[in-house]
Amino acid sequence: LFQRMGGLPVLNKIVDDFIDEVATSPRTKRSFDGIKLKTLKESVVAQLCKLTGGGCVYEGETMLNSHRDAKITEAEFDAFVDIFRETLNDYLPTREKNELLRILAPMKRDIVTP
Repeated sequence: LFQRMGGLPVLNKIVDDFIDEVATSPRTKRSFDGIKLKTLKESVVAQLCKLTGGGCVYEGETMLNSHRDAKITEAEFDAFVDIFRETLNDYLPTREKNELLRILAPMKRDIVTP
């Protein structure tokens, strides 16, 4: 999947655009207050690279640990996913986009506060 997506150059563009959008969108920006966006982007790229078979090393926190105190609501998560889908539409064909979303979907339970 990593290669079919275009490797690190495309992952970097996706993550840059996506994080810039969610960090400023009224629907999601609350979750990014005080977050170092450059560090977050690097971590997300490494995680996506690893998850898609790119051979990168991800040394960041687990999704549960990194979102434990964020109190992410269902509505915020849904907005986050909407923005992510829109970003992916700019860079990936449908097959690769859906494959990536299937890989990431189980993370919801560790991100949303019940």
